[in-house]
Amino acid sequence: RLVAFDRDPQAVASATVGPAAIADPRFSIHHEPYSRMAQVLAALGIAQVDGVLLDVGVSSPQIDDAARGFSFRFDGPPDMRMDPTRGESAAQFLARADERQIAEVIRDYGEERFAVQIAKALVARREGGLAVRTTAELSEVVARAVKTREPGQNPATRTFQALRIFINAELEELQQALEACLHLLQPGGRLAVISFHSLEDRIVKQFM
Repeated sequence: RLVAFDRDPQAVASATVGPAAIADPRFSIHHEPYSRMAQVLAALGIAQVDGVLLDVGVSSPQIDDAARGFSFRFDGPPDMRMDPTRGESAAQFLARADERQIAEVIRDYGEERFAVQIAKALVARREGGLAVRTTAELSEVVARAVKTREPGQNPATRTFQALRIFINAELEELQQALEACLHLLQPGGRLAVISFHSLEDRIVKQFM
């Protein structure tokens, strides 16, 4: 039996509707973040499991959809919510947050050296009546504020990562999911985590 969780309603739909739908009766998927796996499993009458696989972070279909605003490669609204039915978008956060808050997010979640300069530029633009409305505009503001660039990397990479992680509370979700796994796994059970950057790696390694 395989019980799946995804915050993104489009991902849930792709697994349940259309040519890629999974018809195996042993499979079920739930529109929930994996931090809520214990509650969902309890409602299904499942107290313990033999294994858990966590695939952390953003997915290719999310990045490739311009309307979702995850990537500077495609121009669209800077939304960045994995679940667009809940919470605050990146655009809404940038429209209300002060310079200190923006700088902290970009520094803490993007490990960006120029976080203060980027925050100053974003707030100055907003106060000038030109709030960021597209991913292209956001990328341009960041590119002007970042003085040196890592070879082969777009200067906006770290800022986009930071805003996405913050908007979706990804690190907090991961910590809660790992704690849930500790109680859900049977003796001899297995936990596997696919992670993509140092902030996630650190949490997983320290937990294990």
